[in-house]
Amino acid sequence: MKRFVGLSKTPTRSSSPLGPALPNGLVIKVQAAADAPFTVMFEPTGMSYDLAGGESMTAVVENAADNAIEIFNWNGGISIVPPGNVTTYDAAGNELNFLN
Repeated sequence: MKRFVGLSKTPTRSSSPLGPALPNGLVIKVQAAADAPFTVMFEPTGMSYDLAGGESMTAVVENAADNAIEIFNWNGGISIVPPGNVTTYDAAGNELNFLN
């Protein structure tokens, strides 16, 4: 079973309830169920991340206020279509990529 963990708008912060300190923006955290690895893809860039069972990642969307975010489920993963630039992080809070 795939699981979407959370979406939250966050103010300036030094720490986050979703993990390590992250920059301002719309925070998206996704986590694979323990027995169901899957892929997270960000459109329109096509950047994808393969999450092992139980693994999670976080993305922060810049300037997302009053915009829509689309999330599509497909066999083996999800696609996220954010309304702006995205910075992705691993579960430990290390920056992975800046997507624009």
